[in-house]
Amino acid sequence: MLTGVAFLRHGEKGIVRPQFVNQYVLTDVFIASMTSPLLETPILPSIATLPRVDPRTSELLLYHSTFAPPYVQYSIIAPSQKSKSAVTPASERKIHNAPVAGMRSPKMMHDFGVSSTHTIIMDLPLSLDPLNLAKNKPVVEYDPNSVSRFGVFPRYQPHDVRWFETNPCCIFHTANSWNSPVQDPLSKQGTVNMLACRLTSASLVFSAGDLAAPVPISATSKYEKEEEQCRLYYFEFQLGPQYDPDNSGSNKHSNVILNQWALSAIPFEFPSLSESHSMSAAKFIYGCSVEGTSFGAALGRAVKIDSLVKVDVERLIEKGKAKPPTQIAGCVDERGISEILASEDLNDPIRVFKLPLGWYAQESRFVPRSNGNSEDDGWLLAYVFDESQLKADGECPETSRSELWVIDAKSMTDVVARVYLPQRVPYGLHGNWFSEDQILNQRPATQSRSIPRAIQQITSFTNVATQA
Repeated sequence: MLTGVAFLRHGEKGIVRPQFVNQYVLTDVFIASMTSPLLETPILPSIATLPRVDPRTSELLLYHSTFAPPYVQYSIIAPSQKSKSAVTPASERKIHNAPVAGMRSPKMMHDFGVSSTHTIIMDLPLSLDPLNLAKNKPVVEYDPNSVSRFGVFPRYQPHDVRWFETNPCCIFHTANSWNSPVQDPLSKQGTVNMLACRLTSASLVFSAGDLAAPVPISATSKYEKEEEQCRLYYFEFQLGPQYDPDNSGSNKHSNVILNQWALSAIPFEFPSLSESHSMSAAKFIYGCSVEGTSFGAALGRAVKIDSLVKVDVERLIEKGKAKPPTQIAGCVDERGISEILASEDLNDPIRVFKLPLGWYAQESRFVPRSNGNSEDDGWLLAYVFDESQLKADGECPETSRSELWVIDAKSMTDVVARVYLPQRVPYGLHGNWFSEDQILNQRPATQSRSIPRAIQQITSFTNVATQA
């Protein structure tokens, strides 16, 4: 379990790529580390976070946002060496720095959605624009009177994006995305689904980043104001026929969000799942929650999680479609943490692991059992800390230590192992899991990329930009 920087392993014997805990403007050093013989040109200076690896094709998908048009660019990098189990991609075309049409301004983007055939870019009303300084406006700004837009496009066709509009919100983490089969063979109207941790304001952004709170803006949005919350939301985007302006019978409202509601009323963030089930209809999503408060109040400048949660999203989505809650503001399961903990139903769709009083966890990671017999056959790994070690003034002594807990992901009741760490792991740090086999079969960095070649490419790019 690696801490501080999360990593992605790309390909059967591919390279390990870092994804920083927070967003960083890519420097020449990071660009050089990202540049490999697979890339004809380096990824341009930009902000990039949370790339995705398709468990079936081993492709690496990522976006990078910039402060100038087109604002978002999109890349797909084929595996350096195809795994024996990898499925041949539908298109062998290389996609590097392809613009995503329709973005209107620079945005703070931390994640995106990827299904087996489609990609989802989120154009939300949280901007990140250094040019705002010249306008005497904050660099990070949230506009509650704007809208949220989701751009859905076929994986290999970022130019063919379709935009879906809804209530203003913030989303920093998506949990999973997948396709539903075509229900009507005549209309060929399939859907793309996404699960995401949806916040109804940007207060968490400013408190967690220790930024000055923005001056309140009078809400004049056409959408009804929502209560402050962060929940696991389900979105279903209908891919009906495109609007044809030359056809009088064409449907002008073909970009429809069929369903958008919370699966549960409890706070939910930092999702995790069985990676082999990502980009398909996974049954279980794991995440973090807090009891008796909101995420905005609980996190502040330190991520203090007192509950780990397992959600049977398959059952809750079925329940929501059978008896739909109010679109946007509604939720399928309206119970709180305490009510779920009191439940004696062994088949409850929501299970909560509550930490002992004074103990707090961090973002957990699901690790599957080798040759497991079900999707949830495995463990949750999480760093935990006992705050009884703190001094009377709240300061943390040098002798304080964190632990790594291994929790049974099926039952969500048993701690099967505790690893005593030599020091404290600060709140907010998290990482990924790599098996022993993956580490032993990792390709040496010298065989994966050429730093001198990358530097030469960057120098060439810089010279061209300077001349321009």
